[in-house]
Amino acid sequence: MIDGNVRDFIEKLSYEDHYVIYNKEKYFFNGCQAHLDSNGKITSYRLEVYNITNGKTVFSTSFPTINECVNNLENAHIWNGKSFWEVEKEMRWVDE
Repeated sequence: MIDGNVRDFIEKLSYEDHYVIYNKEKYFFNGCQAHLDSNGKITSYRLEVYNITNGKTVFSTSFPTINECVNNLENAHIWNGKSFWEVEKEMRWVDE
């Protein structure tokens, strides 16, 4: 990952949002969000990625645990048919 440590990027997705530039387009990683039931108990987590350049959601997943959400992102082939780990060296981590 350009301008950042990829392990830190993945780890921080459990509680922070990130922006990256990939293939000349800007993406927003909406870090894991907890969903609660009426009693305030966490029922699931959601992780989403948006292409800010074209205004589209490119990835959305929901699972009972943060690790499952992040693992699903890592394995999803949303980057021109490739996984996160196949393209992370081409991504630039940016603040906004």
